[in-house]
Amino acid sequence: MLMKWIKCQVNEENKRSFSKAQEGWGELRHSAGFVGQIGGWNRSEPFEAGILSVWKDLHSYQIFMQHQHDQIFGKSDQGSTYTNISVDIFERIFNIGTTDITDFFGKGKLLRVADCSVENDKQAHFEQVQKGVWNKGMTPGMMSGAFGKRQYGRYLVVSLWDSEYLHQRYLDKELPALIKESGVKDTIQHITGSLIELHPKWAVI
Repeated sequence: MLMKWIKCQVNEENKRSFSKAQEGWGELRHSAGFVGQIGGWNRSEPFEAGILSVWKDLHSYQIFMQHQHDQIFGKSDQGSTYTNISVDIFERIFNIGTTDITDFFGKGKLLRVADCSVENDKQAHFEQVQKGVWNKGMTPGMMSGAFGKRQYGRYLVVSLWDSEYLHQRYLDKELPALIKESGVKDTIQHITGSLIELHPKWAVI
C-alpha cells in the first residue's frame, strides 16, 4: 500500500474555506484502489493542515492522478485557499499493531506523524527497531499505526489515537523508555513531528 502525506500552509482568513474544500474530496471513494483518507489541523502549527491518504498500489494512484485528481481539485477551488503544499509518497512496510490503520479511519481523534531521515548504513537497524521495540509500545488509546518508506532514507511513522489523555500519558510515561531502549536517537538524522487533531468531515472512507 501507499501512504500519501500532505501538508498545507493556510492563512488564518482561509482556514474555513480550506476546510470546506477538503470536505469535497468525498469523490475519492469512487476511485479504484483508494483505501481511505483522514486529516485535520496540526496542534503545534494551527495554520498547517495534515492529510493522510492511503492507496492500494502505485498503479491505482497514478491512474487517479492522471484522470481524476485535477477535476476534483478544480471543482473545490482548494488551490486558492493555501499558500504552500508538500506531498510525499511512502510505501507502507508494515503495520504497527495487529490491525490495519485504515480500519479505524473515521474513528480516531488524533493522528501522530513522525517524518524521519536515516543514513543509508543505519536504515536496516532503524527498520528492525520499528518492528520490535515500537510494536511492544502499543498502549491503551493507540488504535493502530503504520510504518512507511521512500527513497533517500525517508520514513513515515503514523499512529492513530482515540484518547487525548492516553496519548499524553504515552508521551510522558512510555515514550522516553522506548526511545532509550531502541537507541533510535543515534539512528535518525532529522525528524519532524506532527500531531493532527482529526476533522470528522475530512474523513473519506
